[in-house]
Amino acid sequence: MPNRRKLLLTALAAVPAAQAQSATWSNPFAKALRDSYRLHWIDTKEYTLSMLDAMPADGFDFKAHPTQRTFGDQLGHLAWVNVVYFRAFGPLGANDALPKTYAEVRQQYPLDNRDALRKFVATSFDFTLAVLDRLTEKDLLRTDIQPFPKVAPHSAVDMLFRAYMHTAHHRGQVVTYLRVKGLVPPAWKFEPHA
Repeated sequence: MPNRRKLLLTALAAVPAAQAQSATWSNPFAKALRDSYRLHWIDTKEYTLSMLDAMPADGFDFKAHPTQRTFGDQLGHLAWVNVVYFRAFGPLGANDALPKTYAEVRQQYPLDNRDALRKFVATSFDFTLAVLDRLTEKDLLRTDIQPFPKVAPHSAVDMLFRAYMHTAHHRGQVVTYLRVKGLVPPAWKFEPHA
C-alpha cells in the first residue's frame, strides 16, 4: 500500500509541472504541431502493432522476396530507427532500458518471435511518445539534431517527419508481406485521437 501511495503522490506532483510546461509555449503553431503529431503518432503506433498482429506467429521469418528483410526484421528495423531518431533529442531521449544497438535488439528481442518483437515495437513507441510529451518549444525549434554520426545536423521538425515517413515506408512494405501470405492487412483509421 505505501508504494501505491508514493506512486500516486509522484504522479500528482508531475501534473503541475506538465501544466506549467504546456503554458510556456509562446508559438501556438509550434505547440499545435507537436500536439497534432503526438495524436497521429498514437494512431501510428496502434496501426503498426495491428500490422504485426495480423501476421501468424510462424510468419515472422517470412520474406516476400529473397532480397528483402524478413517480416520481423522490417518491424524491428522500423522500431529501432525511431528509437535512434528520438534518442537524438539528447536528454529528452535518454532511456537506458532500451538496447543501444540493433545487434542488441536482435539479441534481446528475437525478430522471429512474435511476442518478443511486439514487446520491442510497443516499447519503442512508448519511448518516442515519452520524448514527445517532454518536448518543449525550445526543443522543437532546435536545428542541431544529429541521429547518426557523419550525418549533417537536422532540425527537430525534420527529425519528427523523418520518423513518421520512415515508419510509413516500412509499414507499407509489411502490407506486401501480408498480401503475399494471403492475409488482409488492417485498415488505416483516419481520425486521430481526441
